[in-house]
Amino acid sequence: MDDAVSAPPFRTKREHAVAKVRGAIMDGRYRPGQPLRQVQLMADLDLGATPAREASLELVARGLLVHESHHGIRVATLDGKRVAQVYRVRALLEAEAARLAASSASPAAIAQVRAIMRTMAVAHAAGDLRATGDADARFHRRLYEGAGNPVLLTLIEQMWDQFPRYMLWQRPARVRQSIAEHRAIAAAFARRDAAATARAVARHIHNGLAALESILAGDKHAGESDGR
Repeated sequence: MDDAVSAPPFRTKREHAVAKVRGAIMDGRYRPGQPLRQVQLMADLDLGATPAREASLELVARGLLVHESHHGIRVATLDGKRVAQVYRVRALLEAEAARLAASSASPAAIAQVRAIMRTMAVAHAAGDLRATGDADARFHRRLYEGAGNPVLLTLIEQMWDQFPRYMLWQRPARVRQSIAEHRAIAAAFARRDAAATARAVARHIHNGLAALESILAGDKHAGESDGR
């Protein structure tokens, strides 16, 4: 069964620009702390001047970009304390969404989640990390859509915007662990076991936080040894 749930929604030029810039940050094309100029966004992402400016302003409001007086805009740096806070809020929100979704999961929703899980596993086996990451995002979004609470889903998506996902996908051991965790989530969801699905999602997020804290600690030590 195809894992597509619905046709992509229509996007305005501003929305398209926001998605492009956000994607470049999340995928690591633009790194934490990197200065960004409007002309650079226009050239790199094939954007017009107005959409590029509007996208920058919106992503400043979301916290992915930072505006500094006399220095323009740069990609927000990662603060370990804030990352931990975001992940703990994510665990609460996403576990609740998973619990609600599993308690009333339809056969179609179960089939779609399983199909996305297969897509994710195949992409990982092929060594395609971008496709694996895309499937990961679709997996969680489809799962949480089943909660039937658009406000909850919006809050979860806002939390996703708080850190670049590429960092975890660069760790092969974490990727393998994540695949196994997704299988556990999908299995509990297929059984309509709301409590087990919620626990599996919370465990997945806490394990992700542990991996990310290890990465940030390694980066800090590397910076200290380099004299930065």
